[in-house]
Amino acid sequence: MLRRMSSAAPVLSPRRRQPGGCCATPAQPTVDPEQAVALAAVAKALGDPTRLRIVDAVRSAAPEAVCQCELLPLFAMSQPALAKHLKVLVEAGVLASQRRGTWTYYYARPGGLEELTRWLN
Repeated sequence: MLRRMSSAAPVLSPRRRQPGGCCATPAQPTVDPEQAVALAAVAKALGDPTRLRIVDAVRSAAPEAVCQCELLPLFAMSQPALAKHLKVLVEAGVLASQRRGTWTYYYARPGGLEELTRWLN
């Protein structure tokens, strides 16, 4: 179930104009540029509905790893398309993979979403 954000209006404190421009901002970014790139990669990977569903399926199977061949029937797409989605999720650090013979198994990477969750909270 999705949580909705509070509908309360934000606080709008009076601002003083600065010479040569608008108001001085009351806040500064706390995320450095490198951390922003990492957070954006995870958010972008999860921003695709299909990839979000793939992560959901893999998380639901935990602690078992899931073979790509087991995921394929769950999604109306070709094997190469699924492989591309899985590659994006692995590169973003959301999922991890392990080869077992000719098959690749996927599982939720421990701590893969911690930094994004910590930042969102």
